[in-house]
Amino acid sequence: MKQNSTNYQTTVGLEIHVELKTATKMFCGCANDPFNAPANSHLCPVCYGLPGALPLLNEKAISQVIRLGKALKGQIAPESFWARKNYFYPDLPKGYQISQSTDPLVTEASLTIDGVDHRIARIHLEEDAAKLFHRPDGTSGVDYNRAGVPLIEIVTHPDFHSAEAAQRFARELQTLLRQMELSGADMEKGQMRCEANISIAPVGAALGQKVEVKNINSFRSLGRAIEYEARRQETMIMAGEKVAQETRSWDEASQTTRLMRQKETSADYRYFPEPDLPQVQLDLSSTESSALPEENRQALEKMGISKDQAAILVRKGLFTQLSTLVAKKPDLAKLAGRLAISTPQLLALPLDDQIKVLEVVTEKDWPNATTQAVIRSLAEGKTWQEATSSLDEKIDLEQVVAQVITENLLAAKEYQAGKEEAFNYLLGRLMGKTKGAVGVSQAKEALRKALS
Repeated sequence: MKQNSTNYQTTVGLEIHVELKTATKMFCGCANDPFNAPANSHLCPVCYGLPGALPLLNEKAISQVIRLGKALKGQIAPESFWARKNYFYPDLPKGYQISQSTDPLVTEASLTIDGVDHRIARIHLEEDAAKLFHRPDGTSGVDYNRAGVPLIEIVTHPDFHSAEAAQRFARELQTLLRQMELSGADMEKGQMRCEANISIAPVGAALGQKVEVKNINSFRSLGRAIEYEARRQETMIMAGEKVAQETRSWDEASQTTRLMRQKETSADYRYFPEPDLPQVQLDLSSTESSALPEENRQALEKMGISKDQAAILVRKGLFTQLSTLVAKKPDLAKLAGRLAISTPQLLALPLDDQIKVLEVVTEKDWPNATTQAVIRSLAEGKTWQEATSSLDEKIDLEQVVAQVITENLLAAKEYQAGKEEAFNYLLGRLMGKTKGAVGVSQAKEALRKALS
C-alpha cells in the first residue's frame, strides 16, 4: 500500500509491551512460563486477586527496567509507585491491573539509530493480562498463566513519519532487549507486542487526531497497519469527515483496521494508589549501563568487519562472542565475521578451536562447504582429527580434473569458447569430488591449466 499523499504528513507514536525474562511473576511466586506450560497451571490466590492475598514486588523485574533505562540514557525514578488500573475484561481476574500511572520508572530516554536519537517518553512496569483464545465452534477460553507476568510498556514520542522508521525502531529495540537478555522479545509468542498511535495532518500543521491500532503481531504487520490507517484517515478528511479518537484492531486477513471501541481516557480507568504495595526506595548504583546495538555495530566496523555484516551479527546476538575471538585474532576479523554469520556454531566452540579453525581455513584455503562441515563436526563433540579425517586422504588432483572435464565436455567447450560462467560450473563439480581436500586456489589453478 502506498503512503498518504505529499499534502499530508503521517505521524506515529509507538506503545510497545514486552514480557520480561524472570523466574517468577511480577507480584507472586508463580512461575513465569506462559508459553510452554499447560494452560492455567501457574496460578495462585494473588493471580486471582482473592480476598486476603497480598502482592509482593519482584526485585529482579525492577532492576531489569532500571538497567534498560540506563542503557537508553533515561531519567530513573528514585522510588517505585504503584496504582490500580481498573477495567473489567475476562483476561484480568482481579478486575484491575497493578501498573504505574503518574510515576513511571523511566522517563525521557532515547534509542540511537544511525546517529539519530529516537525519543522515548516513558517506560513503566506492570503485570500482564491473561491470554484469550477462541475455538472454531464459537466458544472462547482463557489461559491465566500469563496473568501477572512482568510486563514493561515503552511509549515513544510521536516522532516517526513513515512506516519504515517505526519498523526500524521496533526491530532495534528488539535487538537491544535480546542483547541485554531482558526478554526473548518474540512477537509470535506474544513476548513483544506493538501498538501504533497514528494521525495525519497537512504538512506544517498541528498534529491530527490520533487513532490507536492494536493486535499487531509482526514488524511487517506494523508497517502495513500504519500505511493503511494513514490512507484511511486521509480519505475521510478529503471527504469532509472527522477522524474520531478510537481504538482499532489490525485485521491480518483483510489487511485493514477495524473499530474496537471509542478510546478511553485515564479517567475511565479510575487510577488510585495500590494500597497493598508500599513505595520502595530504589538502589540505582547497583546496575550498570549496557551498550546500544548502534555502539556494538560501530565497534565491529572498527575491527574491520563490513557494515552489513556488523548489522547481521549484532541482530543475531553474536557481538560478545565475536569480539572475544577477534581480540585474539584481529588480522582474521573479516573471516571470523563471515564464518560467524554462515556457521554460528563456530562461536560456541572453545576459543582455542575457534582460532584453529580460522588459521587452518586461511592456510589451506578451504571452500565454504568444507569449513562449515568441519565446524559442525566440532560442535557435535568430534575431535579435530575426526572432523578433518576425510580431508586427509591423498588425491591425484590431475586425475580428478581430467575426470571432471570428461564428464562435462559441453561445459569445458563453452569455457574454451569464452564463457567464464562455465568455468565456475566445472570448479563446483571439482570441489565436490575433492570434498574439500584441496583449496579453492589450488583447484582453480589445476583446472585452468588442464582446460588451456
